[in-house]
Amino acid sequence: MLTRASIPGLVTVVLLTGAGRSRPPCLTIPRAGMRVAGDVRICPGAYRVPDPTESGVLVVTAPGTHIDLTGVTIRSGDSIPSRYVGIGIVSRGNDDVEVDGGVIGGYRYGIRIEGGRGHRVTGVDLSGSRAQPLQSTTITFAESDWLDIFDPDTFETYGGGVYLKETDGASVTGVQAHGAQNGIGLFDSRNAYIADNDVSGNSGWGIHLWQSSHNVIVRNVAHTNVRCEAAAYSRGCDSAALLLRNGCDSNLVSDNDLRRSGDGFFLSGQPPAMAPSNDNVVTGNDGSGSPHNAFESTFSDGNTFLDDRADSSDYGFWLGYSSRTLVRGATVAGSRSAGIAIEHGRDNELRRNLIVGGNIGIRLFAPGGGPVPSRGSTVADNTIAHVGRGLVLEATTGSDVRGNVFDAVGTALVVDSAGWNSPIGSPARRSASLRASRC
Repeated sequence: MLTRASIPGLVTVVLLTGAGRSRPPCLTIPRAGMRVAGDVRICPGAYRVPDPTESGVLVVTAPGTHIDLTGVTIRSGDSIPSRYVGIGIVSRGNDDVEVDGGVIGGYRYGIRIEGGRGHRVTGVDLSGSRAQPLQSTTITFAESDWLDIFDPDTFETYGGGVYLKETDGASVTGVQAHGAQNGIGLFDSRNAYIADNDVSGNSGWGIHLWQSSHNVIVRNVAHTNVRCEAAAYSRGCDSAALLLRNGCDSNLVSDNDLRRSGDGFFLSGQPPAMAPSNDNVVTGNDGSGSPHNAFESTFSDGNTFLDDRADSSDYGFWLGYSSRTLVRGATVAGSRSAGIAIEHGRDNELRRNLIVGGNIGIRLFAPGGGPVPSRGSTVADNTIAHVGRGLVLEATTGSDVRGNVFDAVGTALVVDSAGWNSPIGSPARRSASLRASRC
């Protein structure tokens, strides 16, 4: 049955309902603010459409809208990334919005979806969204290049390829977002499926979450998202392949390529500015090659790291002020400062990790004392080799140390007076060069 849907102010779309549904006729884009609903197919070709008022080039106005961009390129026409404004596709308050294929670039956001549930974004190239100009040079660092990880109003101005705000059950797959500041962002979104995207080569964050829980983030390529790095200085400026902050709980992060970024994986609670991000499972990811931390998780509780790789970084795992955190089965090779470091941590477990090379294998400490002690950690069945000091306990009490293997280590165990009476079992094996000492 052939019907014609005509809603005042909207593009008219011809629909074939019932058996034998066919593709809709294609539509051209005359200007920004084109309102669309239903099954929409944009005619293949290149469109130059500025959006100075940021109303959106294509504006979704009804639930169940499907936009087919196969063979379509939509660009703003601007050539200065720091001045990019506008949104390629925008939807507010609709359910089941779908966007397939095509290229969108030169806007603050390629696709911005606010509210609703069941959205799907698939196979869109959203490279070249807005990016702040970097003030640092190859020899001089500029403090202004630091990213703001605390204020959502600020980071919303940054832009990105895809932005999901207050959505439920969205899916973003097969998207590309390179050569900008940020790739994919989630704000107060739940149950999203972010998979098989390539968000590498940006100057800020490959994927970033704010107050977003119960999401699945798997098999994404998010390497080389980095800023503020040069031969003369190393700052990172809070860039990261994957960033979680302010109440991002119970997310699954699995099998992602997070290499060579400011931090590979960066989870921050940082009270009072941000709530902790708790009970996340981070497994099978590679955060190697970070100039700072391959994996950072701070001020949070109950996070689990399983079988991750963290080679050739300053710290393999930096877990300051973490509690009830498990790191198991990690491979950490060639860390400059420490394989695993926990400052002011409580009741954490480090089990069956392989740490090879570097200055310190595992360091648990509480510099300067303070109201948050370092206590109650389990360090068991780890293999630590070719490091200067194997396990360092400083101002740390109640540690359970047992079954660890130390091989070709200068000093296996360094303990100060606070931890000397901790239950420390015999290591599984020691090389001839091993010794234990007090700080």
